[in-house]
Amino acid sequence: MQPISQTTSTPLSGITGRRILGADGIGRATLGFQGGNVSRQPASSGPCIDAGDLLVLPGIVDIHGDAFERSVMPRPGVSFPYGAALLDVDRQLLAHGITTEFHGVTLSWEGGLRGEAYALRMFEALAQLRPVLGASHKVHLRFEAYHLAGVELALSWMGDGRVGLLAINDHLPTMARRMGDERKLVQYAERAECDTETFRNRLRVASRNAQEVPAAMSRLIAAARAANLPVASHDDPDVATRQHYHRQGCTIAEFPLTVEAATLARQIGDDTVFGAPNVLRGMSHTGAPNATEMVAAGLCTVLASDYYYPAPLQAAFKLVQLGVCALPDAWHLVSRNPARAAGLRDRGVLAPGMRADAILVDDSQPGLPRVCATIVNGELRHATVALPMTDLADLTDLTDLADDRGSLAA
Repeated sequence: MQPISQTTSTPLSGITGRRILGADGIGRATLGFQGGNVSRQPASSGPCIDAGDLLVLPGIVDIHGDAFERSVMPRPGVSFPYGAALLDVDRQLLAHGITTEFHGVTLSWEGGLRGEAYALRMFEALAQLRPVLGASHKVHLRFEAYHLAGVELALSWMGDGRVGLLAINDHLPTMARRMGDERKLVQYAERAECDTETFRNRLRVASRNAQEVPAAMSRLIAAARAANLPVASHDDPDVATRQHYHRQGCTIAEFPLTVEAATLARQIGDDTVFGAPNVLRGMSHTGAPNATEMVAAGLCTVLASDYYYPAPLQAAFKLVQLGVCALPDAWHLVSRNPARAAGLRDRGVLAPGMRADAILVDDSQPGLPRVCATIVNGELRHATVALPMTDLADLTDLTDLADDRGSLAA
């Protein structure tokens, strides 16, 4: 048995350990990998990780993350090429256990970092780097409702298969209320790569579209549904807004702003997304509902990284530490549930036929879980410690290990 430590891709035939999270909870198991999926029976031979007492968990599926913007524009007005930025982001994702990432790419009337040119750079970089990226990278298109000039473009992107999830955003009213705050105005203008007066004018022009916004958004939503894309509404302020979007086929309430909106969403079967940073901080940075309280009340089905990639991993463990829920239930919030909400039925749980996306976590230090290794599609993509490797053919107790865990069927 030879230990290895590396960050290059290594195809695996399986993993064995004493604390693997499957459909029946956490226990001793051996999982075989074949063709990038978890197999019903372990492979007969090949390199197999012995995880020992490390936790083996399904990879995190993050359906809303825009922290990549800080790699593209680390300081206001200072931008870098998307290629180098995405390589950096990919390393961050793997290091924090995120095996599937939906990048929150905004198409807005604002322009600059959240305009067409930057979105196109993201698409181009993803297409170019896909063969070398370790995680699975997808696009969550955040469309600003008042940007009517961008509707045709968004439709074309969805038609071309560039988009994995559509979200309808409407930040214009909030921005309009903040035009008297010089500090916020400067921040908006710097992100939009223009002066403050130009930004004010862009907002005024977009505001004139108010009467046409509902019909345009209905058209976008209908096109997304026709393309089998999941659709979310962002920052629902009240019950009426959630009802409005639900009737049109938006089955995800992303960051609802009131308990009432979240309650209705769950009553009508919609997923509710809250920020994992909210759990870590104990509050929302925007005054939205407390995510920990929403989980405890059964009003949160998904936790997303939002603006901080380490958050999903840490938030799940914090919920356990606080006694809000057991680890399997907490982990569903960052893996199984977001995968299902995003229409990805091939991942989020470690079960036969599902993608072999898994992470090895050292939870020996309370409150500070650390990802020791990340497996994507059956390949070791990231490791920070020496991992004992054996050959499945050398394991003499495969049957006993499988029996200890029981069925891993979803």
